[in-house]
Amino acid sequence: MRVRWLISLLLASPLYAFQGTTPEAALEEIATATQPEVIVRHLPEPVEKRIESLPRAKKQEVLNKLLEMKSSQLSAATIRPAQDGDGWEAIDDKGVVKAHIFLENAFISGVDAMLPLRIENDGESESFIVTMHLESHEWRIDSFGSWEKSDLGITQLLHEPTEMENNETAAIGTLQAISQALRRYAGSHPEVGFPSDLKLLTAGPKNVDPAVWRYLGILDESFAADPLVKGGYRFRYLLTSSGDGTDQNPGSFELTAVPLEFGETGAKSFFMDITGNIHMTTENRLATDDDPAADASGNPIRTVIFE
Repeated sequence: MRVRWLISLLLASPLYAFQGTTPEAALEEIATATQPEVIVRHLPEPVEKRIESLPRAKKQEVLNKLLEMKSSQLSAATIRPAQDGDGWEAIDDKGVVKAHIFLENAFISGVDAMLPLRIENDGESESFIVTMHLESHEWRIDSFGSWEKSDLGITQLLHEPTEMENNETAAIGTLQAISQALRRYAGSHPEVGFPSDLKLLTAGPKNVDPAVWRYLGILDESFAADPLVKGGYRFRYLLTSSGDGTDQNPGSFELTAVPLEFGETGAKSFFMDITGNIHMTTENRLATDDDPAADASGNPIRTVIFE
């Protein structure tokens, strides 16, 4: 039986975040949570508000799905505080301990936190890093990834990125820039939410009073191109649902980036939506949210699996 720790589920779904007055308390609460309401209450704030604004039946469907996902990912196993009081234990449905998880330290700077974890399973040990931020009085997850010992980065320092690698890194940067601009636009236009077209994020007519366009000009005019091509990649923006005229529900969107010439200008395709999570595929096709999560460099994020 495979048992996946809850943190791996955090990466598979944007519908998870941490609660607690400290990052350590937040980490324990999400790991041991049994009620979907606890999880929903501590999502990234825009997603939390979106779910809270859903009709009752749809909201209940989402809550049920959370529990189904957790049960499926954990294979009926649970996370509990270790009996000796040190860290947590992953146990199966027979009460057998499958792995131990230890919080080695907590580094907090203002509203940001970094938590190194050590996971021991069948005599093997792996280290991981959880990063979090404080938002609306709650600690919420940013990322989770492996922490591997290396040569102090000397190998990477000497590595000369190829043109494709530079294009791939730039493509992620462009997706992030568009996503941030979309959020700023929706925040400034709650009556509209996310725009129907990226052209609305570029500078307005030069003969119009700039004050009228004070919320526009977020992106330069090159982003108004159709198709939008930058650095060997073609980008597409799709408004998947419109806002309801309130700042609680600005709507939702999808962003994709594909190489102009697969294998020549890039070897990865990327996907991003309202969650801000990046997904990637090395297949010659559009990426979707079903593809593996990727970090800011476009590399797959590893999932923790206990055998």
